[in-house]
Amino acid sequence: MAKTLQKNGSNKEETEKQLLIDAESTIESSGLFGKSSAFIPTLTFLTGPALGKEIPLIQRQLTLGRGNECDIMIPDAAVSRKHLQIDCRKILRKGENPALKVVLRDLGSRNGTQVNYNTVRRAVLKPGDLIALGGIILKYDHRDIAEQAFYEEIYRLATTDSLTQLLNKASILRFLSEEISGNARKRRKIAVILADIDGFKSMNDLFGHLTGDRILQTVAGLFKSSLRDRDRAGRFGGDEFLIVLPETGPKGAARLAERIRSVLEKSISKKLGLTLSVTLSMGVASGYAHKIASEDLIEQADIALYRAKSLGRNRAEVWKKPRISTGVR
Repeated sequence: MAKTLQKNGSNKEETEKQLLIDAESTIESSGLFGKSSAFIPTLTFLTGPALGKEIPLIQRQLTLGRGNECDIMIPDAAVSRKHLQIDCRKILRKGENPALKVVLRDLGSRNGTQVNYNTVRRAVLKPGDLIALGGIILKYDHRDIAEQAFYEEIYRLATTDSLTQLLNKASILRFLSEEISGNARKRRKIAVILADIDGFKSMNDLFGHLTGDRILQTVAGLFKSSLRDRDRAGRFGGDEFLIVLPETGPKGAARLAERIRSVLEKSISKKLGLTLSVTLSMGVASGYAHKIASEDLIEQADIALYRAKSLGRNRAEVWKKPRISTGVR
């Protein structure tokens, strides 16, 4: 999930979950609404790596942009470091209930901001308005409090593998593509690890599918506990996983792969009470974001994974560029 897109990654995700659970107290504490309010203003991503993700506007002021310092970080090369600001204001009129005024202001962005496809420097947002910045489109709306948890769950189901609770294949590939795009201008490295459980089919046949599911879940849990906030892991298919490591070179990715491999080899069989060792083979690939496509990076990791399998399994191999023979002896 969107360090899915929120600053400080998992900490904000946990905070956001709590806010959605206790929506009424959230609105009251924000100072924008009274207890009788039946809605909360939201931004929903219609494109990009957080497609379908809803962000409740519970703060008086939010900054959106590519920079780490923004409240909502959007890793898109066409988005400025500080692109736009949204202010939520409580409007008081004598004899009337408090009203909400949400104001968007462009912060001098390089590519500008559009509301309903018209370039604006400032705009008062209305429910249903579409906001475009770079290649990202968001929708501003008023979400009924009773619906908030429902839409959050719909998003989770659409982006998460139900068994392992990692990102599903479509989501991890979208994350990789967007990270490459967002880091291309910075000329920074990005790495991937393609991991495969050794002999998983045989273990499935020997111990049964329920045990096979527990193995997959335990491996996924190890990935989650081993990664930084900004890293992501996804189930790539069957017993294969893809880990995406932004701003990481081959040495850093190889160290992580070896650490995961070592911990798994020593602990999972004992934890699950198995008579056979559960091990991983891993292929590591890395490149500069402005020089490599996501498909090429995965292909390189797949080649390295195949080499790890060929060399006896239970190891991590780093992709190396093939040497070109000159034909000179």
